[in-house]
Amino acid sequence: MLKRLKITAIGSMVILIATTTACGSNNASPNNSAPTPNPTIQSGTGNTLSHSLSQAGKGLTTLGNDDAIVPIKVINNVNYIPARELVQTLKFQTDWDDTNQKLLVGDNDANYELTMNSTKAKKDGSDIHVNQPFVKEGDSAYLPISSLADLFQEDMSYEVSNGQLKIHPSPVAPIENEDDSDPRGNAAELEFSDDPTDPFKGVGNETNPASKDLQAGNDLQVWSPSGKEEVIPVLKNIDINAMINKGKQYLGVKYKFGTGPYPQTGRFDCSTFTQYVYGKYGVRLPRLAREQERVGTLVSRKALRKGDLMFFYVPGRFKSNKTVGHVGIYIGNMQMLHSSPAAKNGVQISDISKPYWKSTFLRAKRIVY
Repeated sequence: MLKRLKITAIGSMVILIATTTACGSNNASPNNSAPTPNPTIQSGTGNTLSHSLSQAGKGLTTLGNDDAIVPIKVINNVNYIPARELVQTLKFQTDWDDTNQKLLVGDNDANYELTMNSTKAKKDGSDIHVNQPFVKEGDSAYLPISSLADLFQEDMSYEVSNGQLKIHPSPVAPIENEDDSDPRGNAAELEFSDDPTDPFKGVGNETNPASKDLQAGNDLQVWSPSGKEEVIPVLKNIDINAMINKGKQYLGVKYKFGTGPYPQTGRFDCSTFTQYVYGKYGVRLPRLAREQERVGTLVSRKALRKGDLMFFYVPGRFKSNKTVGHVGIYIGNMQMLHSSPAAKNGVQISDISKPYWKSTFLRAKRIVY
């Protein structure tokens, strides 16, 4: 029996030719990546998986409320994990970049880009090299056991034992749907509050309304790929009500996991939406939600102002439920403007006073005032 390793790590990979929906990768777009006609598996909203994946048959098993068991496969004398079982367990979304032979994985945007038959990967916008290559066999992708700690140490807890990967469940069963009630009750410390001194408090629909003449040429100027643009170093003064009005013009625009620039794709994931809207007002944000969480000033949930970025985890039974998986824009009065596959598909406004948002909230950051 191998020595027990308790590491927090996320596992997310899917069969190589999967397509889905979540919060953003840098390289996938309808112009340069396409799923195969018959993908082996496909994840859906981050909280549900396709019938084909859930009916995998061999492979992953769960033992009631205990560990999820994923078998290890030896390929060229190296221990690997099948991507399908890992994605099924962690309920991640994926997309397949056929041009670059990359598997894109994440919650509501693509935090991981794994290049097949290579040791190259990208984690949270940064390049990383693993010890053994990611492997494609037929239509299936495999992840080397040795890469789990490097890539996913913040996202799941696991151990390797007797030729199996054992993924430990989170200690508290999460609220997984926006309209679910909280069996633990609504603790006062989880309530959100507005900052009464917010200078943009109020509806603000008549305060310098954003122009509705959207030109693709102008839109291209605000697109900022990860690592390509300088991020604002300090708070920037803008008309926040005007920015929110601009963001509302995109209500109903469909969501797509790992999407490319909006002028090219006509789609947003969670972090491309925030990046795009703030970019309209000269605020350059990084590509991914986890990168955006690193900028700005930390704000209490009890003193939110319009224009604050709000960061959440996407819950799962076998996740750590502590890593950023979603981002939205606070627009006042307990409302958030964001792009998400659920509860509606696309740009929408959600009531953050619901138990789901209160329990999955991680932090808020202020980047404009």
